[in-house]
Amino acid sequence: MKRRTGTVLAACLTALSIQVVGGPSQAAPAPADPVALAVAAADKAAASGLDALAKGPDEQFRRQAVHKGGVPGRRDLYYVAYERTYKGLPVVGGDAVVATDAAGKVLETVAANEGGLAVDTRPRIDKARAERIARAQLSRVDGVEGSTLSVLAQGHGKLVYETVVTGVRNGEPSRLHVFVNARTGVVEDLVDDVRAGTGTSEWNGPNPLTIDTSNNSTVDDTRPGLRCVDYATNQPFTKASNSFGNGQATSKETGCVDVLWSTQKQWNMLREWLGRNGIDGNGRGVTVKVGLDRVNAYWTGQHIEIGRNNANQWIASMDVVGHEHGHALDQYTPGGAAREAGLGEATGDIFGALTEAYANEPTPWDTPDYLVGETVNLVGRGPIRNMANPQAVSNHPNCWSSAIPGTEVHAAAGPFNHWFYLLAEGSKNSPTCDGSTIPSGIGIQAAGRIFYNAMLLKTSGMTHFKYRIATLTAAKNLDPTCKQYNAVKAAWNAVSVPAQSGEPTCQSVPVDDFSLALTPASGTVQAGGSTTSTVNTTTVAGNPHTVTLTASGAPAGVSVSVTPSSVTSGQSATLNVSTTASAVPGTYPITVQGVGGGNTHSVTYSLTVSGQQPVNDFAIAVSPDAGTVEPGGAATTTVGTTVTSGQSQKVALSATGLPAGATAAFDPATVAAGESARLTIATSASTPAGEHRITVTGTGPDATRSTTYTLTVGGEPPANDFSVALNPTSGTVRAGGSATSTVGTTTTAGSPQKVHFTATGLPTGATATFTPLSVESGESSTLTIATTSATPQGTYTITVTANGADATHTATYTLTVEGDGGGGCGDLPAWNASTAYVPNDEVSHNSKKWRSTWYSTGAEPGAPGSWAVWQDLGPC
Repeated sequence: MKRRTGTVLAACLTALSIQVVGGPSQAAPAPADPVALAVAAADKAAASGLDALAKGPDEQFRRQAVHKGGVPGRRDLYYVAYERTYKGLPVVGGDAVVATDAAGKVLETVAANEGGLAVDTRPRIDKARAERIARAQLSRVDGVEGSTLSVLAQGHGKLVYETVVTGVRNGEPSRLHVFVNARTGVVEDLVDDVRAGTGTSEWNGPNPLTIDTSNNSTVDDTRPGLRCVDYATNQPFTKASNSFGNGQATSKETGCVDVLWSTQKQWNMLREWLGRNGIDGNGRGVTVKVGLDRVNAYWTGQHIEIGRNNANQWIASMDVVGHEHGHALDQYTPGGAAREAGLGEATGDIFGALTEAYANEPTPWDTPDYLVGETVNLVGRGPIRNMANPQAVSNHPNCWSSAIPGTEVHAAAGPFNHWFYLLAEGSKNSPTCDGSTIPSGIGIQAAGRIFYNAMLLKTSGMTHFKYRIATLTAAKNLDPTCKQYNAVKAAWNAVSVPAQSGEPTCQSVPVDDFSLALTPASGTVQAGGSTTSTVNTTTVAGNPHTVTLTASGAPAGVSVSVTPSSVTSGQSATLNVSTTASAVPGTYPITVQGVGGGNTHSVTYSLTVSGQQPVNDFAIAVSPDAGTVEPGGAATTTVGTTVTSGQSQKVALSATGLPAGATAAFDPATVAAGESARLTIATSASTPAGEHRITVTGTGPDATRSTTYTLTVGGEPPANDFSVALNPTSGTVRAGGSATSTVGTTTTAGSPQKVHFTATGLPTGATATFTPLSVESGESSTLTIATTSATPQGTYTITVTANGADATHTATYTLTVEGDGGGGCGDLPAWNASTAYVPNDEVSHNSKKWRSTWYSTGAEPGAPGSWAVWQDLGPC
């Protein structure tokens, strides 16, 4: 690689982000290393479910990256980002961040959502269908980048495919994340990586500018990933002279000069003012393309595209380029790009202003200010935003209100931009919303540092309210005197963002504080047994002080306590867990809470209770385990029981968790373990739409077992659908005989699809075959149910499931098995009129044994068959 400093004519956070592989269980590096101390402390907090990191028994935190913030050269802070998983699947909106200092002291825990997910992780639609649904969200699809089965953290969670499609949406470039419900096909959410924005910088100077180039091209290999290319060719500009641009803004090459100059200044600002290493935090930048034929500029989620103004000049000014890189920084910090209206655009404007301030160009170039787009004159009316007084340009709002989340994103940036200006400069040249006066600001560098450290505390689902909490927390951690904290609060009050519950307080004198941890953080005990865990406390601020400890969340049959109930911070106690024989097996979160020094902290202990196996026991299952109906419709399933140990017992069946307006009926309501029943769930017109988890319980004298049936009401019908029916729907055979039924399918929507058949609920010794096994919807198959002499008498509900590419449906067949009628002929099956026999088949009939010598069907008085030859083997 050859590095050169090129001269050009133009008219024109160092967030050490360290990617750490592995999860919380990894051993940390050498203790003296502040990064290792930060990782070890954060991993311990994540494993223990400290404070905001509370999690359910099936949830874990997987470390993603470590970002360095603080005050470069004076105070280092580390922000460890985590992804939440549920049963091994990534949780969208389940991210979390742990902030520590260089000594490994935990300063803050933040999470996008609390734990407690309960999700059936078995998809009912496949990835291909999810991608078809995702593609339909764009007017033009250029490509599908892939689909990932995930859990969307809404309520108790939803199983989704996260599919990324690229193309055009509403006339704009799009890189769209589509979250398709993996059980119903409903689009649950949309997130677009593409962010549109504009900036200021008609050109930079004074000329000639000095920029870093590599190999006589508009590539900067000293800043990996930073390259400027022609939008039309996707190739950088090259010159034998290493001197680029002609001083005319209509030249794309000149546009690349402005891009490199601006980005290199922003890169240095990130390193020197904020401590960030490159745009992505790992020492890399992004490609910038100049030549988009639109009056705009974009961050696409992968690269930046620079368009033109109405005078056909490429708008690669410092605040435009800085703004678009601000969108990239938003994406490359914890939690990803903020989605509430205004936050992302204000983030871009703030980084544009910071870059202008760092470059400090003289007049008539792009001097430091809080105007956006004033030099590129995008549409011929001067600046497009004014951070000091947003209403002065296009009447953008100065103050936050409940209307902001529904406001156009550039206009909605007004209150956040206004907050940043007031924090940096005060209210001398800026009106406040509450009539307050802010005599002086803390300066743009300090304000930028607070905002950047708040970004490192960001989780998905950020709002103006959450940013108030995050910036107050950052200010408190950066400045122990609380002066910056007070300035942040005054600026938020001045733009009408109200105080929030849970926002931090700040005292300029040391306060007593502590942290909690459990060793181990989980345990398993058999019902009737007990276990313990050590509760460790550590003094993290002030002096050692009394911490009162309690434990809660124990289920029935489990008791928990902490001994001693209070300790001096720095000491340990014991969490005692004891269970009774009646404790229900399962995994439960136990919350251990400590109160002391005016602070409250908690950690989570994951308790697993394993049951004692009854002498007589059974298992219960439903087939199918899910169904979809419209309000007013009904779904059926077979409830099967199996003896797993000891003797069969009478089992009473019940259902709980039914949605409003729904009823459950079992036929029969009581079975002997080993038998089956038919469950019908009927809904009404008032039954709410959605996915409902219904618990089916079998209660016997020696054991109680349950399973889950998922009922979806009002689910989106598949585009291609079919129905299935049996004819006849019932039949009677003697043990050893067989019955047949025609399985008919009909295409009810869209195109025919391949349908595959299975049968469940068969009695002992019985088998089911389909001829053919698969059909195209609209065709039929023959179901043959064959029994043996060992098949017990009784009536059985057999569920036929038709699995299609786009839908699944069921039908039921009632089979009655009678005695073999063979007068005690041992294991021989009874002759059946509907069975086709071949030579050497043996049957019992009329208390005699018979052997077929030919091919036989049909009835004949006195002997099996009407035209076959049967050999009489004598009485049984």
